[in-house]
Amino acid sequence: MWDTPGRLLRVLELLQQRREWGAAELAERLGVSTRTIRRDVDRLRAIGYPVEARYGADGGYHLVPGANLPPLMFDADEAVSTVLALQAFSASGDEPSDGSALRALVKLVGVMPRRLRSRVEALVSGVRQTDAGTIRGQQRAPVDMDTLVAAALACRDRRRSTTSHDGVQLVLDPLSLVRAGQRWYLVAWDVTAAGWRTLRLDQLVGFTATDRPATHREPPSEDLEDYVVQHLGRQIQQHRASVRVAAPAARVTPWIDPAFGWIEPIDDTACIVHSGSKSLTDVARWMLLLDAELTIIGPAELAAEYVALAKQAARIAATFPAGA
Repeated sequence: MWDTPGRLLRVLELLQQRREWGAAELAERLGVSTRTIRRDVDRLRAIGYPVEARYGADGGYHLVPGANLPPLMFDADEAVSTVLALQAFSASGDEPSDGSALRALVKLVGVMPRRLRSRVEALVSGVRQTDAGTIRGQQRAPVDMDTLVAAALACRDRRRSTTSHDGVQLVLDPLSLVRAGQRWYLVAWDVTAAGWRTLRLDQLVGFTATDRPATHREPPSEDLEDYVVQHLGRQIQQHRASVRVAAPAARVTPWIDPAFGWIEPIDDTACIVHSGSKSLTDVARWMLLLDAELTIIGPAELAAEYVALAKQAARIAATFPAGA
């Protein structure tokens, strides 16, 4: 049996979960009559929740945008995800000057139950983030929230952990979580292989922290974000090339993601770009976006890619009607 305040909160939670609910559906969920549901909806309206009703055989209730944002209800995973998003935005440098994102973060964490706050603190304090390694058009890899939280806690508490990766059972001493581009990575010491590993979190199965403490080791790098980006670079840069660009390094830098290459300054008028991708065709096309004179340093196959691109461009130009 629900008391009235508890039932109102439950009705509100259900209305925030999906577009529309029928009165009979809500009544069945809560074990009350449709008349009680109608009274509860009237109570929600009275305290400012914009609940609209659609009448008829297929009618129902739904929340609509109001003049003010009403109080919202989050489940545990939604609350943790919201805190992560606010934390990332607050630290990005794009936050409004009035500090509204940070205030929202403080408010949300301040009202969390202790068990949830512990999970959030582990994520906020132990997670590193970088935009490097972002691949345009790459699909986001969904990460199980339980795995994310368990890995963050294992990093914070320095607990030896077990998991499965590509069907192989691993014993790890987790060090840190790093979000690079659109994916999560775990930097950990592989106890069996006796070496550092960078593992995609969405590829781990059955991650479990044990009661055994992790062995203290010097991190593989002082800059773990850069360490993960270098790991991504080794995967991304399957074909590499070097090109002299008739433009200063400062102008070229915004175009080169650290996971795809690096820039060697020459002087105020030129630099060398060392880059790589899954194919030399991709490298050739990307270098053209720099809008500067290019001189190929190597490999020779890159020249053939530009010949092919020139032929393709000529075919495209030929499709335009002469004299049009």
